Amino acid sequence: MVANRVMTPDDPTLTPNLIVDSYERAFRRVYGREPRVRHIGGQWYYINSETVHRVTLLAEIMRLRELAREQSPYEPPTRSMVQRLIARLRGL
Repeated sequence: MVANRVMTPDDPTLTPNLIVDSYERAFRRVYGREPRVRHIGGQWYYINSETVHRVTLLAEIMRLRELAREQSPYEPPTRSMVQRLIARLRGL
């Protein structure tokens, strides 16, 4: 699976489609929205109105993956007013 794969700049098996898919997946996990990304030729990509080199993009994918790991996938649920009232009544 590409999501868990270590991406190195000199890996000849990394096609532009794999890189774009990996970036989209990592960006979506962190920011919750779709990025605008496309391969413009050679080792250059156009991402969210910026031209980015392949090596920089691979580093950004790794950074986004690490950021996604650090973020908690679930926020602790907030207790409703009824749940707080029940807890208070149980404490009496």
